[in-house]
Amino acid sequence: MNAEFQSGIDVLKKLTSGPVHLGMNGKSKQDEVFTAAQGVTKTSFSGKHPIGNVGVQIHHTNPINKGEYVWVVNAQDVAIIGRFFMTGKFDLTKLVALSGSEVKAPKYLRIISGAHMSTLVEGATKQEADERIISGNALCGTKETPDSYIGFYDNQVTVLPEGNQMKFLLTEGWLSPGLNKFSNSRLYPTFLFPNKKYRLDTNLNGEDRGFVVTGELEKVFPFDIFPMQLIKAAMTEDIDLMENLGIYEVAPEDFALCEFVCTSKIDIQDEIRAGLDLIKKECF
Repeated sequence: MNAEFQSGIDVLKKLTSGPVHLGMNGKSKQDEVFTAAQGVTKTSFSGKHPIGNVGVQIHHTNPINKGEYVWVVNAQDVAIIGRFFMTGKFDLTKLVALSGSEVKAPKYLRIISGAHMSTLVEGATKQEADERIISGNALCGTKETPDSYIGFYDNQVTVLPEGNQMKFLLTEGWLSPGLNKFSNSRLYPTFLFPNKKYRLDTNLNGEDRGFVVTGELEKVFPFDIFPMQLIKAAMTEDIDLMENLGIYEVAPEDFALCEFVCTSKIDIQDEIRAGLDLIKKECF
């Protein structure tokens, strides 16, 4: 694996005139495959999600300006590239994580990229209620079915409760005391128990509402950018304002936590994606 990864790094160095950066986990001991890598600029990152997002790492090492490009490759794909140039065979074998509250025993699986979803989840879930299969993580993955396939760039499959069961308004509905409900804004008394664990489903628990200033987005957004203002600029297709607020530095996944805590139920990642697509169309 060390030789394959180093070979992939060497190939990437030939494809760009700029430096090749390697982001590493700063909280745990790193595998030798990363520490022994040569010809890369190594940077360690530590902290809570989304510290692992490449957009966050780029923002804190060398922020992107208009007209600049950064290409991103995950570690497993670097090894796949290196393996191809070493052997001449395009071997798409990789590891993916099977996770989520509905998985009986979370684990890693060795698969061929693009594997059929049923081969990954069949017999592995609790099946206590309707389940949602997600290619990717719970915050920014894609909803799939057992008859579909894992996404080419995804290294994780998540299974969560669908959240389509009726809830009695006095015990689990909107009039309940919320003793088993999570709320980032301290709406329910469960904030008094910070170590409490939850079995979250995919129910939005409400419809779209007015996009109001709450201060919640800033608490989970790790950029030196005003998230609320940037999202509104994207929604109104204000190109100049988007540029001034740092649209070139972000990706939709960087707003996943903002979308999770948003009390207005706005599809923030979709709005940012639309804003980026508009910038690409009009400014490049």
